[in-house]
Amino acid sequence: MQRTILHTILRHLPKVTAPSLTGRAGGGSAPSLPGGRGVVLLLLLLCLASCIRRPLEVYYRDQAVLRLYMDWTSEFGNRPNGMTVHIYDDNGAIYQAFSTNDVDSTDLNLPVGHYKLIVFNNDLGAYGTFSFLEPERFDGFRSLARTNSRRSTSSEPWDAGTRYTWEPEELLGAAVDSFEVTEDMLQYQLKFLHYTKRGQAVPTRYLFRLDEVAKPLQTMIHIRVHVNGMENMYRMEASLSGMADGCSMAHTWRNPTEGTVYYDSERWSYYFDGDRSKHGWVTIDIPTWGEPRGQELQETRDSLQNTLRMNFTLLNFEQRYWEFNVGHLIEYHDPQKDPQQLTPPDVLRHLYLEINREIPLLPDVPHENETGAGFNAHVDPWEYGGEVDLGTF
Repeated sequence: MQRTILHTILRHLPKVTAPSLTGRAGGGSAPSLPGGRGVVLLLLLLCLASCIRRPLEVYYRDQAVLRLYMDWTSEFGNRPNGMTVHIYDDNGAIYQAFSTNDVDSTDLNLPVGHYKLIVFNNDLGAYGTFSFLEPERFDGFRSLARTNSRRSTSSEPWDAGTRYTWEPEELLGAAVDSFEVTEDMLQYQLKFLHYTKRGQAVPTRYLFRLDEVAKPLQTMIHIRVHVNGMENMYRMEASLSGMADGCSMAHTWRNPTEGTVYYDSERWSYYFDGDRSKHGWVTIDIPTWGEPRGQELQETRDSLQNTLRMNFTLLNFEQRYWEFNVGHLIEYHDPQKDPQQLTPPDVLRHLYLEINREIPLLPDVPHENETGAGFNAHVDPWEYGGEVDLGTF
């Protein structure tokens, strides 16, 4: 088209003889240009050669853009530093996976189809107390606690050969077992392009959204044990068996396999019943993976499901060991809810175990402290929350 216009213009312009740049040999003057026609022709050629027509363009995308919004604070309180997004196809196979520091929202570009989604804080390699298995499968993606054997300080360890599961680090997650990208969603995402001064195309697009709330995947358990003769105690250790060793990332189910959790002396808090009482309570709040799948509800457990083992070191370094089958005693605990209205997901979040007046009396033993206690501290009555931290070897 540009050539046709150029030929038409040239036919209507008079012929122009190019001037000599050197002048004549006989010293004659150089010929003059034919008016302004040469300049006009030159400018016209430049305009036609540099003209690139950029009309407004409209075209289809083959992918819809969904913006994922994550709420990390409603159930947990803190925003993580990063998050990982796993998108699975309708068969549960991994379709796309990425990590980002934009933890509040991120865009998902997906063609028409059915999908599943798992989102969790940090990334697959960020955790030291557990690992991830089968992240390429929606239903198979799960955490698994790492284990180790404790090096005992006792000449005759009370837990010889026991492998303990590590306490889980903070793991938050959200899962969507089905969402769809339709042809209609693509229709809404026609793009209208306009051009900036630098010639860059800037898209305008309509966004669909997914709103998800991340929830903690650990189970906090509160253990409270009444100890008769606590003043004769130097330190104590404990373990709780029959707890799950991980959880499903897709369904928040706990693994059906079991592990044992160890509670060191430094983790416990100690309270006397009163100012001059020899007896008191030992308490602890600790994260676990909860009860194994199928035994979350108290009525599904018998006493043998969980065993609490406690080893007391007295002031003269003698040891006393007791164990209790407590599977039937572990119950729901959420002070914000009526126990009658709790559902299995709530059970996964808060467990409570109390043993009262079942531990035999710790015997009086020789000690150097004038007050008869194994530690020097001011102790308030239980109702005022008096707390004593015991030392270790």
